[in-house]
Amino acid sequence: YFDGLASRDNIGSFVLKPLMQISTAIPPNCDVREFISQQLITQHDVLVSENYEKAINLVCFGGCGVFIDGIDRCFVADTKGWDRRGLSKPTTEGAIVGPQEGFNELIRTNTALLRKTIKDPNFVIENMEAGRKSRTPCAVMYIKNMANDSLVQEVKRRIGQVDADYIFTSEELSNFLEDSNWKLMPQILATERPDRAAMEICDGNVVVLVNGSPFALVMPATFFTFMKTADSRYMRVPYANLLNFVRYLALIASVLLPALFIVITQYHHEMIPTDLLYALESSFEKTPFPTIVELVVLELSFELIREAEIRFPSIGGPSIGIVGALILGQAAVTANIVSPIIIIIVAFTAVGSLSTPNYNMGLTFRIMKFVYIAFSAAAGFLGFTVCLFIHVLLLATTKSFGVRFLAPLAPRTREGFFRTMFIGRDYKKTSKPDYNNSKQEPSEHYRPERNKKRK
Repeated sequence: YFDGLASRDNIGSFVLKPLMQISTAIPPNCDVREFISQQLITQHDVLVSENYEKAINLVCFGGCGVFIDGIDRCFVADTKGWDRRGLSKPTTEGAIVGPQEGFNELIRTNTALLRKTIKDPNFVIENMEAGRKSRTPCAVMYIKNMANDSLVQEVKRRIGQVDADYIFTSEELSNFLEDSNWKLMPQILATERPDRAAMEICDGNVVVLVNGSPFALVMPATFFTFMKTADSRYMRVPYANLLNFVRYLALIASVLLPALFIVITQYHHEMIPTDLLYALESSFEKTPFPTIVELVVLELSFELIREAEIRFPSIGGPSIGIVGALILGQAAVTANIVSPIIIIIVAFTAVGSLSTPNYNMGLTFRIMKFVYIAFSAAAGFLGFTVCLFIHVLLLATTKSFGVRFLAPLAPRTREGFFRTMFIGRDYKKTSKPDYNNSKQEPSEHYRPERNKKRK
């Protein structure tokens, strides 16, 4: 066994002690292999293996291998005893209401959290391994009579065909499972909330856990899946819809606001009211740089400050934010290096980008912001429109395990646009999403004829 991975107390109590007790009590004319196996199995979880490589892999995962002279089998006891982090609040997906516990790095603890939440007897957890040499344990979870069989088989096929020697985290595994790694939009949702993962499983999706990572992978994932938050289902309908509407406005502002500002101020002055145009021109006269240079420099400076605040130790993080705000705000405007309106635009864009629920999706929007700025500065409103058309086209052609990224909006399904973006009276989800072709289980409260009357 490996000291530090296996528990010495478990080895002493469940391996050495039973062996010492039966060493002088073996009945005559009995199969020693079967006798020892039965004695150990009654004490602890023991696997009898005739494969040397399999036994070594179990020992490397915290087991204790027992080899006995004259016996062509190995007895591997489950004696895991390494230190692990306890359950704590999710750090990347905070919520005002709802459960306040998150996954940790131990796969069995994470599967137990989902078992505790989903009490359906059809809830299935299949164990797999990823990585040729690391053989990292993975868990594929779904509800058997709800998840699409083709989706489950595709997920297991991609995990089994991972071409890598070492896989340590779920983020590494997602790079091998996505349909395309070259597209900006992420195609797999990563969540560290057990309640969010349980909701996705109950909607007919497949969730994958990786040992050593506190994030669960949800497949398939659409654009609207990334824009949802875990506490939306815990709030009353008006509150949840208001927050969803504000979240989409923040998304539009974070991506399109700087580009629209460049288009209007540089190419289409007639769209600005006269008084506001005079105020803008007076502020631009004091600065020595063109508007596009000021905007790009400030956006890059803000990205630099945000990255430094994330990477710097938590004790000095607020100091970087204060210094950056003073330099970019007060000092830059006083020195007439940038105009005040540029500071306002950058601030609105920053607040909008921070309102994105998913971190990977937020990174995508931050990159697309600079692409929109480049197209708008090159060709005005024409460049902005061309960039918007190409962006929407790429979103429409992106797939996540065979599901269109803009579903159920494009292609349109039974759920429709408003039912996806906003929560209606049937927010209790009496029917399941149809874009993933899940096996629909009609609920006793769900009456299709009643929905037809509403329409």
